[in-house]
Amino acid sequence: MEQVLLSNGIRVCLEELPHLRSISLGIWVGAGCFAETEENNGISHFIEHMVFKGTKKRSAREIAGCIDALGGQLNAYTAKECTCFYVNILREHYETAADVLCDLVTSPRFDIEDMEREKGVVLEEIAMVQDAPDEVALDLLAEAYYHGHPLGRTILGPAETVRRLTRADVDAYRARAYTTGNLVVSVAGSFDRKNILSLLEEKLADMPRGKELDKAPAFFPQKPCVKVIKKEIEQVNLCLAFPGVAQTSDEYYTQTMLANIFGGGMSSRLFQRVREEHGMTYAIYAYLSSAVRSGVFTVYAGMNPNQATEVWRLIGDEADKIARHGVTQQEWKEAREQLKGSFVLGLESASARMTRNGRVTLLNGYTATVDEVLTKIDGVSKEELDACARKTFDRSRMSAAAVGKCEEDGELVKQLCAEK
Repeated sequence: MEQVLLSNGIRVCLEELPHLRSISLGIWVGAGCFAETEENNGISHFIEHMVFKGTKKRSAREIAGCIDALGGQLNAYTAKECTCFYVNILREHYETAADVLCDLVTSPRFDIEDMEREKGVVLEEIAMVQDAPDEVALDLLAEAYYHGHPLGRTILGPAETVRRLTRADVDAYRARAYTTGNLVVSVAGSFDRKNILSLLEEKLADMPRGKELDKAPAFFPQKPCVKVIKKEIEQVNLCLAFPGVAQTSDEYYTQTMLANIFGGGMSSRLFQRVREEHGMTYAIYAYLSSAVRSGVFTVYAGMNPNQATEVWRLIGDEADKIARHGVTQQEWKEAREQLKGSFVLGLESASARMTRNGRVTLLNGYTATVDEVLTKIDGVSKEELDACARKTFDRSRMSAAAVGKCEEDGELVKQLCAEK
């Protein structure tokens, strides 16, 4: 992968994959809830929606139609620390794809009537999430764990905040976030290097100059919190948050391996103990979610309300066991191969390569090569895994969230709070 600076300072990641017949282009912007305030939470996601409503030279229908007609895929998404606009298309259509993509980011129209209509769409998306108790539980967990930190906000934002957004709000936020220093272009697949750079120079020439925004500040939990939302649904959705490491931490791959061992798949400890041995859940898993300067080690389980306290006991028992006794030699070796396999297999497309290069370059400034990552994974020792387990499963720093048929003074909450 090669990094190039355009004349206006925009970073471009190029990875040529000449054996492919496709190309993936993405524009990555350092815009997400980390850069928002309580007053405009959700504006990054709203802007992501609005750019598809029309630009200075294309209508919404023309934006969608010109890529569809060529068999391509045009889309976007917002995360907590970035927004990505991307297109996947056959290599012979890369000029059209680049033109449309750059047009979206540089020249959105933001018509007032379109904005009011799109607010209705976003409000429906918020309502849809509210009807998904597992997503509600994970959002509630972030709020509990991060204690007012920007990463504790939701990506979509509260409905009342979205309703209040104005054209002035959008213009002010874009002026701060959509600038040359806060943007990365990522290209992967089959392309001519000289032509694609010339095209990007032309299409992004008018991008406003500006610096990269400061990333969300570092965070380490000091005050554990338990939050509950009572819903008359069939399951209790239980989420636990233990201290996690940042993307740039030396322990990133160590804790990722620990998550795989603890709850990363069908062979994991939680799956085997809680689902296979006791039959108490359908879904139970663990994963590491890392930001630039902080992270959270999350455990999720959905179960019958009558079994919630027992599921929590089993999870806590497994956490104590791995913290006290460490991982086995077999778990260590298998987790290492699992992580290497999932990493390499996850990069077997132009889109995956574009995504990794763009996201990591935007957030971390440097993208390690595949060989460098594999070397780091191979370098994780069993002793490091054991030490990571002891540090991670500290119940005195554990936060929790539960959504379902549970009371704030119920037995499950009493047990969770008793761990503090």
